[in-house]
Amino acid sequence: MTEIKLYKSSLKSLRLLVLSSIFVIPSIFSIITEKQTKFIVWFCFLFSGIAFLISIFNIFDKRVQIIINEIGIWDRSINQEIIKWEFIKNAYKIELHKQVFISIKTDRKFLMKKKVYKWASFLNKAFQAQNININFSYINDDIENIITLINSLKYEDIQQREKLIQIYKTK
Repeated sequence: MTEIKLYKSSLKSLRLLVLSSIFVIPSIFSIITEKQTKFIVWFCFLFSGIAFLISIFNIFDKRVQIIINEIGIWDRSINQEIIKWEFIKNAYKIELHKQVFISIKTDRKFLMKKKVYKWASFLNKAFQAQNININFSYINDDIENIITLINSLKYEDIQQREKLIQIYKTK
């Protein structure tokens, strides 16, 4: 089975580590040296500390995040089994506060594994998103090329999909 495996970018996670360190290190210094620390210092430490820990996790996380093959698309973060090509109508890019997503419009016959809450549906409509949105912010590949590939694979038969995936992998 020919497939494209996409991984998180360690460089993008390293950038988050550096940015969060700018706030974590002074906060730790302030907590240690001052006898009476303020709420804002603790808030800054906790908020930036969470980003710091997430960035360290992402740097060392070498698991596959997205797999594209002749059967469909699988994404680790959406807690859904493979999304088969028969159910995919369209894919497009959305950007929310510098976070990039591939929004996938599916057929009505496609059943989501987890329930989509009303407030989430409202937000999806407000941001012109779909029920399936693949976070591409930390992926180390060109989103425009992936979207073009997804939109071309949905129309092809299984043998042609395999050829297109093989061509994409050789680029």
